[in-house]
Amino acid sequence: MLRQLQNRADELAESLLISELEMRRSRTLEKRLEAYRDFGRVVDRIDCLRRDAEELHSAPDLLTQLDRKAAHIRRSASFRVAEWFQLYSDVSWYVGPAMIDPVRQITHC
Repeated sequence: MLRQLQNRADELAESLLISELEMRRSRTLEKRLEAYRDFGRVVDRIDCLRRDAEELHSAPDLLTQLDRKAAHIRRSASFRVAEWFQLYSDVSWYVGPAMIDPVRQITHC
């Protein structure tokens, strides 16, 4: 059973790395937000792993590296930007109607 927990922990560590890279290097906001949501799901899975490890009274060092990596990602600038867009996604007031409607931009001679 301990081996299964270790395999799950390794899989979650890999998922954390992928989420971090996607948040950092994605070219579109949509992909960054998707990576942000994936990171949230990975953190939820880490919590499930923690509960399972506590039930089996396994070694606490199994989750130490995962917790450190998750905390490191949460402190990163790319995570904070994605979090800001996720929390305050209604940013339509930044863009005025003249910028949206290209027909109004046409000047008559």
